[in-house]
Amino acid sequence: MKRLNLMLMIILLAGVLSAQEVVEKIEVVGNNRISKDTIVYYLTCREGDYYNEALLKKDFRVLWSTGFFSDLRIEEEEGQRGKVIKIYVEENPVVKNVIFRTGKKVKEGDIVNKLKEKDENIVAHSYYSPYKVQRAKKTIKELLEEKGLQAARLDTELINKGNNEVDLIFRIDEGPKLRVGEVVFVGKNKVPDSFLVQAMKDNRVHNLFNWISSKDVFKKNKLEENINEIKKKLQEFGYMEAAVGEPKIEEITKKNVFFKNQKMMRIIIPVDPGLVYRTGEIKVEGNKFIKTNYLLSMVKLKPGEIYSSKKREKTIEDMGEMYRNFAFLYAQVIPVESLDPKNKIVNVTFNINEGEVAYLRRLNFVGNTFTKDKVLRREMMLREGDRFSLAMFKDSILRVKQLGLVDVEKEPDIKPDPEDPTQIDVNLNVKELQKNNIQLSAGYSGYEGTFVAFSYSTVNFLGGGETLDLTLQQGKRVKNYSFGLSEPYIFDRPMTVGFNIFDRKIYIPYLYSQYSKGISLVYGMRWIEYWRFNLNYTFQKTSLETPGYEDSSGYYYYNPYYYPGTYYVSAIEPVLYRSTIDSPLTPSRGTSYTASFKYAGSFLGGQVHLVRPRVDLAHYQPFIANHVLGFHVEYMVVKGTKGHEVPYWERFFLGGEQSIRGYDFYTIGPRDENQVLIGGQKSLVMNFEYIIPFGGPLYGIVFYDLGNAWLSGQKVSLKDVYTSTGLEIRVFVPALRVPFRLIFAYNNRKIYADESNFAFRFAIGTTF
Repeated sequence: MKRLNLMLMIILLAGVLSAQEVVEKIEVVGNNRISKDTIVYYLTCREGDYYNEALLKKDFRVLWSTGFFSDLRIEEEEGQRGKVIKIYVEENPVVKNVIFRTGKKVKEGDIVNKLKEKDENIVAHSYYSPYKVQRAKKTIKELLEEKGLQAARLDTELINKGNNEVDLIFRIDEGPKLRVGEVVFVGKNKVPDSFLVQAMKDNRVHNLFNWISSKDVFKKNKLEENINEIKKKLQEFGYMEAAVGEPKIEEITKKNVFFKNQKMMRIIIPVDPGLVYRTGEIKVEGNKFIKTNYLLSMVKLKPGEIYSSKKREKTIEDMGEMYRNFAFLYAQVIPVESLDPKNKIVNVTFNINEGEVAYLRRLNFVGNTFTKDKVLRREMMLREGDRFSLAMFKDSILRVKQLGLVDVEKEPDIKPDPEDPTQIDVNLNVKELQKNNIQLSAGYSGYEGTFVAFSYSTVNFLGGGETLDLTLQQGKRVKNYSFGLSEPYIFDRPMTVGFNIFDRKIYIPYLYSQYSKGISLVYGMRWIEYWRFNLNYTFQKTSLETPGYEDSSGYYYYNPYYYPGTYYVSAIEPVLYRSTIDSPLTPSRGTSYTASFKYAGSFLGGQVHLVRPRVDLAHYQPFIANHVLGFHVEYMVVKGTKGHEVPYWERFFLGGEQSIRGYDFYTIGPRDENQVLIGGQKSLVMNFEYIIPFGGPLYGIVFYDLGNAWLSGQKVSLKDVYTSTGLEIRVFVPALRVPFRLIFAYNNRKIYADESNFAFRFAIGTTF
């Protein structure tokens, strides 16, 4: 019986197969550029296969999706041995060139970049697709609206170039750029409009500042985002049930910044803030590693005060940062708010999901070719296998940048292991800075006069961070021969040892001429985190010559305030300092503190007796865009000991690009009745800078300097200071590791009656 059933099934199957037709032949009609083989490649149906109508419909959809054809149909005919499949095609033309005809407000590059961003760029030698063109037009229209060109018209045109090729032209009539003339809030709004306007980041009211920054351009497509930001702004003031309605747009005429009438847009936004909510009960749940009381102390909200979503977000940020600093990289802080409409309070619970501790598995440095890995690795406060503390990692990157050997240009590549996310691999991408500075120069400066000089210095002599300096300089006012070498790590410990041998001559007109030969030794060590301690020792032989000058009557004067001769100076100077400034060459953030105390006396084998304490503070703060605010203050005092006077060359004379930059070197300080400089025993210098990066190595700096030097019996007073205000153009030259500076200054006081309050200086280096 089983055999009989099997035989019947075989006979039935053979009958079915014999009845099914095969594809005898596939023909393509109408193709020109696209070969038959290419078209058949996209088919699943092949000659000799059994005919399948459903499969053929699927092949039609695949062929149409290629975008090769403007018309396509598939028909079948009876052949001698089966079905003949005929594919009729009409090819799309090939786009030979894509041309954008636009005005001055939108550049072709802006359009291409926008299309690439949306993956909708149409390239030359591709097949024309109406669908792709429509998508591109939609994206270009969005770009025009972002630029405030709401009335712009966009058309496309095809120009036949023969051989089934066309030029695709996008014609853009930009029209006028619409600006925001007014933003009006209507309703029962109790929050000042000035606060709500801050939420309109993309539609600011037209004024000079917003016009310069293009923030006043009307962007209709950004209104929804602005409305959401207004609602968030209201919640910052406790209006938790605030409602913001659909904005109404009106056209108005208003005077622009050039006092000409211009059509602008008025945005009217209905606002119903509702009632103010106050903070109720605050809880923290789910935490195990960090104690509840400590987390509660981080909460910015206080029970009874007006509830603020901004303070809530700041609390979440601080708690998350705290956990990440303890290596809980995946910690989540989720606020759960419970509104009590009756009592108008918000009870909030911060749910903590700590996650697991992350560990640094592998640390690689990428981009350093000369600097040894260990030089960078020893600045890292984290070692492989340590808990991955985010705070320690950030501090480590800062210490690497402070070396001045490399720059960290990209964000670190932090990759968790997909199988074990607690194991973190880090690739730190660095770019080596120019380590050598070789200069052969001649010129003139306010400090040195005319000079010729050769110098060679490197901050990475053998790849281990060693510093070597060689200077040979001869000039009218300055002679300087010096050689120095320092090693930042001794025995692989954070201890610095170095020396400098020098032979110098300096001539300060009307003050003194000083010849000095000697040696300086330095020993330094890292103390705690960013704190360092240095101990400097200097022994030098100093010889002075009597300066003099001739007055208008031809009488020759000598400076009576010091005695010429030869002196041996032996001085020791402990220095304590801390710096978080991110770069010694182009700083943008951070603070440095310095305190030093120089002591010289016979106890050390010298003939000069004095003490000179000094304190110094510098701070850089990022501001809007990439701008930076810089501040510096330095205060020094010098006193003679054991009844000795302070040597003339150890007194304070201010002026020059390293103190009050609009004045000449050594021109500011106390004077006698004959206007001869006496030299101060106390000095104060303050510098303020607003740094604007123009791109590349060019910076613009608006500065304000003030300071003076006083005798020991005089009172330090900000009413008795010299000030210098102006603009500085600074060009940083990486190959020389120094900035060149052009300084244009206005000085509040004249040193001499016949000079101008305006001054121009050329300088090299930085002020602080």
